[in-house]
Amino acid sequence: MVNLITSTKELDFMRFMVYNIFMFLVFIIILSYNPTTLVYPPFGHTMGYHSATSLEARLLFGNKLSFNSPYGISAVKLKSDDKPGGEDDDELTVYCCNMGAHQIVYNKSLMDVKTYGKFGRGLGEFWSPTGIAASPDGWIWVADAGNHRIVKLFNTGDTLLWVQTIGSFGCAELEFDGPYDVACDFKNNIYVTDEGNGRIQVIDSSGNLVRIIDGLYRPKGIAVVARNDRWNYQRNDFIVVLCEDGIKKFSMSGKLLAKRKGEDFGLTKYNFAFCMIDYYGHIWVTDRENGCIHKFDRDLKYITSFGRKGSGDKEFIDPRGITIWRRFGQVFVVDATVIDYYWIGVDGYIKGCFPPVFTGDRPGTDIVFFITEPAIMDSKIYDSKGNVVREFVNNYEETPFEHYLIWDGRDNYGEIVPSGEYRIELVLTPTYSSRKKFEKILDTQVIVK
Repeated sequence: MVNLITSTKELDFMRFMVYNIFMFLVFIIILSYNPTTLVYPPFGHTMGYHSATSLEARLLFGNKLSFNSPYGISAVKLKSDDKPGGEDDDELTVYCCNMGAHQIVYNKSLMDVKTYGKFGRGLGEFWSPTGIAASPDGWIWVADAGNHRIVKLFNTGDTLLWVQTIGSFGCAELEFDGPYDVACDFKNNIYVTDEGNGRIQVIDSSGNLVRIIDGLYRPKGIAVVARNDRWNYQRNDFIVVLCEDGIKKFSMSGKLLAKRKGEDFGLTKYNFAFCMIDYYGHIWVTDRENGCIHKFDRDLKYITSFGRKGSGDKEFIDPRGITIWRRFGQVFVVDATVIDYYWIGVDGYIKGCFPPVFTGDRPGTDIVFFITEPAIMDSKIYDSKGNVVREFVNNYEETPFEHYLIWDGRDNYGEIVPSGEYRIELVLTPTYSSRKKFEKILDTQVIVK
């Protein structure tokens, strides 16, 4: 009996230790979770607000505003609000479809938020609006899904004015069956995903049909970048649309250029909702199933995913609309009852040094690293005492993905370094607004014998 009791106590103790080790590891993982492809803006820019919840909205603006199933979102710098100089250039007007309340929520400033619309079929009324697009000229287009139409509004600077409606229920030209999303280009042409009819309708600024891209399987989110758009680094010219059978890229004339399914980059389940194109032509896609945002290059090559399921920082419960102000890399993401605000940062990791050990007879190693964003990289190599022995300054990496830094094993004076351990440090600085407030440091070690 004594041995049995002792064994039971030992077993309980082992279980206790295993449980505590497991919880410690979970705690470490939670603490270490801090992806930086997107980063929070500094306090001075937002007064500490990087998420707008229904509770915060009611506290700030009263019971007149409450998020009820928010969906599509669009951010723009209005020409009418663009004062001389550059001090206010990052102060944007943001519009969001508050679908469950059948209204549009928009701001005049950080502390001045308004709503427009109510439930109905007439003027000034919406029925479950899902997608929205806006231009610097003040025009706004709303995918009024329940009413099977596109609503055109105008922002006077003080209020929103109802301009016109386009379409009604049907399958003919300029008719819709549940329009889901809308995008616009610099000419104020709009691109509408006509979900029930399986097509995209391209409409000019006067409301005339330009073309139809059909044969799509339940198209939803859409984004467009035109060659002459002001903030377009690569002079890209394409359309991206999210369908239930994957992501598709088209030319402006409707030619299929590329397509990608979730299975192509390791997903078994996914629910792509909305998308946006940034300054470099990279494509960002919200995934409601996996609680994250996927990022691709302009050829739909997968780069990375940001976020995970959850309600904490840099986590999403049900990510929906996304918008990016390309000039500064300002990103707004709609979650279940929250609107999150980020800046584009940069993330990455060092894959390794090849070889990890070298000698003075055969000096040198290749440092292989991966980055998620274009970045300016300063690299330093330190000896075991913390002294800089070699420095590489201002290496501009234009593209994400894998890169190589070749160290020939020599110091700044051209001499082969003595034996010992050396720390390699890569400092990545973003190219957007976050560059003045954030940098990503990657490091690893190499041994010289």
